[in-house]
Amino acid sequence: MGRTGDRLLQHRHPWNLPFVEADKLSRVDLCFDAADPMLPALLLILGLCIGSNSVGAASVSRDDPESADPGRAVISTAAGQAVVVTANPRASQAAVATLKTGGSAVDALVSAQAVLSVVEPQSSGLAGGSFLLHWDAGQRRLEVLDGREVAPLNSRPDDLLRPTGEPLPWKEATSRLESIGVPGTVALLWDAHQQHGRLPWATTLQPAIRLARDGFRPSPRLRRSITIAQRIGIWHSPAFQAQYLPGGQPPPADQLFRNPALARTLELLARDGGPSFYKGALAQQILAGIDALQAAQPGFRGWSPADLAEYTVVRRTPLCHTLLSYRLCTVPPPSSGGLAVLQTLALLNQSWALSGPTDPDTWRQLARAQAWADADRLYWVHDPVDGAIPTGPLLDPAYIKARAAALQSSPTALPAPGLPPGLAAYPYALPDQSREQGTTHLVIVDAHGNIASYTSSVETVFGSRHLLAGMVLNNQLTDFAFRPSINGQPVANRRRPGRRPVSSMAPLIVFEKGQPLLAVGSPGGRSIPHILSRVLLASLVWREPPARAVGLPHLSARREGLVLEQEPPLPWPVGFNQLTSGDQPLRRQRLGSGTALLQRINDRWHGAADPRREGMALSAD
Repeated sequence: MGRTGDRLLQHRHPWNLPFVEADKLSRVDLCFDAADPMLPALLLILGLCIGSNSVGAASVSRDDPESADPGRAVISTAAGQAVVVTANPRASQAAVATLKTGGSAVDALVSAQAVLSVVEPQSSGLAGGSFLLHWDAGQRRLEVLDGREVAPLNSRPDDLLRPTGEPLPWKEATSRLESIGVPGTVALLWDAHQQHGRLPWATTLQPAIRLARDGFRPSPRLRRSITIAQRIGIWHSPAFQAQYLPGGQPPPADQLFRNPALARTLELLARDGGPSFYKGALAQQILAGIDALQAAQPGFRGWSPADLAEYTVVRRTPLCHTLLSYRLCTVPPPSSGGLAVLQTLALLNQSWALSGPTDPDTWRQLARAQAWADADRLYWVHDPVDGAIPTGPLLDPAYIKARAAALQSSPTALPAPGLPPGLAAYPYALPDQSREQGTTHLVIVDAHGNIASYTSSVETVFGSRHLLAGMVLNNQLTDFAFRPSINGQPVANRRRPGRRPVSSMAPLIVFEKGQPLLAVGSPGGRSIPHILSRVLLASLVWREPPARAVGLPHLSARREGLVLEQEPPLPWPVGFNQLTSGDQPLRRQRLGSGTALLQRINDRWHGAADPRREGMALSAD
């Protein structure tokens, strides 16, 4: 893969910080590094790391999603002409049932997302945002639908700052009404269904309506997530407490759990269609609910009817890049995740001859490439409405070659954003680090070859923890930089009315000789590009089958050190002591990915669900 770089006898890493012996880390150390300047804020959620109770809450860090579950021993797989992989068995079953009754990949997507809103509300829902990468096999057309949340018209750049100008603590910010963006998921689902659906819209919502109305037994992961939300903070939301903590405890695992308010919302959507969320009776209910919440936070400036009525799904040109014999396509800004995946793999292709997973050099180079790609995407990406983003120059072969050379010549340097071709100066301030958390991903291929690769999110675990009409309200506007400017220089991803915050979501479809070969995506917050670059490396370079591609260990390059997955589904093929030279902090912790992967092998699609969550792959054949 690419040219062979000079092998470094002294394997050093771009984090010039003291080494921490992983085997001696306490449970707290597994989540936080004592040298991290964000430690005071992180201590606010210390209970996420050190607490335990009957539902077994897992540890959470600022870079990792919701909870890192212990996972399953068996990796769910399926093969056929029409295959579904989602994060929850009920969502997969609903999607497959939709396909079997003649539905398209988009019909199945609507069914699956509606069900996830009921059974996996900690990760995604009707009041969140989404990105869809869709392949129309008949038209041979690839398109992106951007259903990312939007800042309300009354938003101000300093909405998440204290009067002193200091950023609000993250925990506090996630619960504030200013963190809630105008949702885009319903608009995206409706728009996609109007163009690509075969079944009636109301039909696709029936499985979710039944589950919300009649009930289901909550999964261990849902119950763990409720406890984590409780620790982050739910005092501000009586509605959350009433729905998800009846009697002060998560719903019992052996009893049916219902959400009648969400059932009524879904029934309204089934009857009146997606536009009712933005202009009809449901929109009026949402605005009235926001007004009621405003009474408890008087400084909040509220939403206007125009915030909902003017929401628009944006069709964007996919961001594609050729590597080896493959064409990798993903969603463009305002998501930065796809750009980071493409850059990471391009840097690897340029800088190193990668052997298999048993070579420690491969893993070391992957970590370096992740860090250098992050430096670019976290600096340059913003809402495209504010001007062009140099995605082409950032993937230009000459630029990648220069970045790869710098990576190799300065292995201990903290990577900084590069200056791509055509730009003479850096226009923005270097932003603070951000967080993304509650997210889900699914992939679907139907019998006609249409493909949906779709990532959806409400942000933190259960979003803002505010509920309205049974829906979890997102807190995606915490994805904007809290500080809109630094030393008088603007930050690219600053908050302003009508803007969409930068995301790490990165649904991908890989083509070979013009035909779809692979569809993939994952939750994982800011680690999404790290997870997916490793999965694609396994699939496309190491030639691992889908189950092994999702089950092999992850690593994540962070500014405070290198995180290695603890207790991965498949064992590490190299020793931990081979991945550090002793001069970098190294942590071992669970990483809560939830990869959904489809790969075409011998004219059949093979799906695999990440065993780190409760996902399931099913065939409709």
